Amino acid sequence: MRYLRADERCLICSLRQAENLLKKTITSPEKRWVIFREVFRIMSEMKWGMKPLEVNGEVHRFIMEYIKEEDPFKEEKRRSNDMAIKLVEMFRPEILNSPDPVYSAAKLAVSGNLIDLGIPGWSVDEIFEKLHEVYERPFDREDFEKFRNVLMNASTLFYVADNAGEIVFDKFFIEVLKMENPSLEVVVAVRGKPIINDATIEDAKYIGLEEIATVISSGVDEPGVMLDKASEEFRKAFFEFDVVISKGQGNFEGLYEEEKKNLFFLLTAKCDFVAEVLNVPLGGKVFISSSSL
Repeated sequence: MRYLRADERCLICSLRQAENLLKKTITSPEKRWVIFREVFRIMSEMKWGMKPLEVNGEVHRFIMEYIKEEDPFKEEKRRSNDMAIKLVEMFRPEILNSPDPVYSAAKLAVSGNLIDLGIPGWSVDEIFEKLHEVYERPFDREDFEKFRNVLMNASTLFYVADNAGEIVFDKFFIEVLKMENPSLEVVVAVRGKPIINDATIEDAKYIGLEEIATVISSGVDEPGVMLDKASEEFRKAFFEFDVVISKGQGNFEGLYEEEKKNLFFLLTAKCDFVAEVLNVPLGGKVFISSSSL
């Protein structure tokens, strides 16, 4: 069985994420000091053997409870969703007319994970140019032909979504998958509660995801999903559906150890730790079967 255990880099990374979250949500330096002191206390009590997602989850959950604002990233997510809707329409002709629309749509879906779509002051053309540079890069590691073969013989697909904004690219990817396999039934899981910029039911409704797929809650309030914390509805789909696509690094960290036939991970390696696990460069684009890990 595979194991994914956090090391000291995950603690440092979690502190950086906490710092960024506090800067965005707390204006008082004194309050940030008090909260950060509690974050240090929480981390000092963490035991060896935790998953990276568990480390991040504990820290983020504490900060979100302290903030007492239901969705502090709501407006940022809305901007990202609006920008992504425009970008997809700019990419649509190129991808649908490409030699392999499924492969191209998968590249766009993972590329959206690397670009901040809500950069204030940036025009849609400027972000399109940056995103297109990332999109043109091939996958650093992929099992795409295996995925294609599985897709053509599948009746059901379970898609575990990640962030707002990029969920619009996920929607487009699903549209293309259903063009390839028109009888495919698709269920998409989003976060159970607002957590940083991750996509929720509200985001899914806003972008019209329910027009092409059934949307469910993962039941978790962490930046990723682990089966032991997920809703029964999530676990049922995960084990019973023909193929599962786990999107993003947080979901990769949470589902890495699961033994599931036809489980595929679609992500960019955003830190050295995960890049080493996947044997790709930092920022590497990955679409691989869990059986290849």
